[in-house]
Amino acid sequence: MRLIDEISLMALEGSRPADTLTVWAWRGGSLAVPEPLQVIDWSARDEAGDSVKVGQRMSFTIADPDGTLGAWRFDDPLGVGGTRLQVVYRVGGAGPVNFAWLRVVDNEPDEVIDWRAIDEYGHDLPDGILGPHKRSRPIVKAVVKLEAVDLTINVDRDRLENPESPGAGATVLSEFQRLTAEYFPTVIDAGVTDRDVSRQLVFDRERLEACQDLLARVSAAYRMGGDGECHVYPRTDGPVWRVEPGNCLVSVNRKQSLDGLYNRWVVEGKDSTDGNPVVGSATITTGPLHYGGDHGKAQFFYSSEMIETVGQANAYAQELRDKALASLAVELKVTITPRPELQAGDRIEVGYPLAAGYVTYFLGQITSISRSGSPVPGPTTLTVSCSYSDVITSLTRTDWAQYLTAGKPELTWDRMPGTWGTLPPIEWDDLP
Repeated sequence: MRLIDEISLMALEGSRPADTLTVWAWRGGSLAVPEPLQVIDWSARDEAGDSVKVGQRMSFTIADPDGTLGAWRFDDPLGVGGTRLQVVYRVGGAGPVNFAWLRVVDNEPDEVIDWRAIDEYGHDLPDGILGPHKRSRPIVKAVVKLEAVDLTINVDRDRLENPESPGAGATVLSEFQRLTAEYFPTVIDAGVTDRDVSRQLVFDRERLEACQDLLARVSAAYRMGGDGECHVYPRTDGPVWRVEPGNCLVSVNRKQSLDGLYNRWVVEGKDSTDGNPVVGSATITTGPLHYGGDHGKAQFFYSSEMIETVGQANAYAQELRDKALASLAVELKVTITPRPELQAGDRIEVGYPLAAGYVTYFLGQITSISRSGSPVPGPTTLTVSCSYSDVITSLTRTDWAQYLTAGKPELTWDRMPGTWGTLPPIEWDDLP
């Protein structure tokens, strides 16, 4: 989560004036535009996942009343040659939240020039269509559309010129910091454990992918914070927030898809001695996805010449099956009131109202966040990935489900109107 003060956090839970977004443009450590940009509308996308390298993206429509912000040169104030945007989110009636530092990657001016006839005595153009003592004055009505991404884009663009290996005594975190030190400071969040890395490890070309691979060794990931710093955070951690009816929840829904639901994995290789093919497999044998049951037969094939024996093929097929089962998830689409502190990668609890009349709670990880405003921020949409096994367990349990009964309890003395509030005679026969 982004850093947020207690007063702003309390304001987010109740009614408040409209939130606002302030955007400053910087270049070379100085303001490229002396005043905040006039934001007409904006949208933001924040993602987390194994395949995501640059997680934060924002789009802006900026008012350009004098037509000077549309870039011609790369070093123009909003040009793509190095301009950075500082985005500050102010909670209505409370304080600011440093939201992001971004690099401008696209500048698209939309300039409309109208001509207005004005009086100018003494000006007389022969045969002019406007007549004597009038001239045309240009009126510029322009906007600039900007695309910007977080500062990990600079690391991704800086590919390694030559293969590199860790030095003596290197660890996962020290190597991550070495590879990214030129671009931002690194903050190690609580819960991340370090470990040594082999000096025989080789990094080739892709700097940011090397960083991802390093952090995967300690079950961690990276994301940019609101002050231009990079946070290394644990992939599995406790929930940082709970959303539920009465607490910021606008709506929540879900969707199932057949895509990717395999129940048999077949691995093919080649015997190194005689060149004959070797084949191994692993199958789901129980549950609703079992092979040959109602789900049918859905096979996934994998082939590699590195597989040289049937034992290796069977072992890798089982590994693929176990990984697939562990990754089964239910994705929830959650719409909430604006919460600027949330980031992709955060783990939260979602209170899902069920038709049975109660709320069940699912623990999941935010894999994407969509925000927008014009310019006042509107509702925020989260994609929350919840473990399939956790969801099934939660559906069979609530905090008070053990007390639910199918019928009404029998009437007893303290529920009878005639004796309400009175106790029956008590005989003290257990005194010492």
